[in-house]
Amino acid sequence: MTDTQVSLPPACLWDIAGVDGLQVMKRLFGDRCDRIAPFQSLETEIDRIPCSILRLGDANFRLRWTGDAAHLQTLLTAAASHQQVWVKQFPWLVSVRLPAEMGVEQLAKIAIAKPPFSLPALALNCAAPARINGLSCLVWRHSIQDTETIELHTARQTLHHLKIRS
Repeated sequence: MTDTQVSLPPACLWDIAGVDGLQVMKRLFGDRCDRIAPFQSLETEIDRIPCSILRLGDANFRLRWTGDAAHLQTLLTAAASHQQVWVKQFPWLVSVRLPAEMGVEQLAKIAIAKPPFSLPALALNCAAPARINGLSCLVWRHSIQDTETIELHTARQTLHHLKIRS
């Protein structure tokens, strides 16, 4: 076994949160955003550029975007106009993709999900907070351009401490 981390294609992670977070997301993506429960996600696109939406709470969302960051910032700013919401990219937040051969069953051997979540039972388009080697991360199982992916979100400074083996 070797330590393995696979970088995702360059992407921007944006967090949208606040009293009007859901309304902002519905302005951008429509009513589908209201139909996903916390820690569930959907794949969609803006201006024909694929993106993933993860609902973190009632009015809190994380957007994974592979297009031009400035273009998305413009869209988010317009949608958030006159709303009680904040839109942020966190410089400390990093995303990595696990190798294709590592499934949730194998990940569950090294990661401990926060109850009531279970990694072996993690369905497609769902996420779970977890710990690997005592370090916090978010495990997100979803599709990126029709390819099933297990993505980890964690603090940039702790990334090198995660020992992922395939």
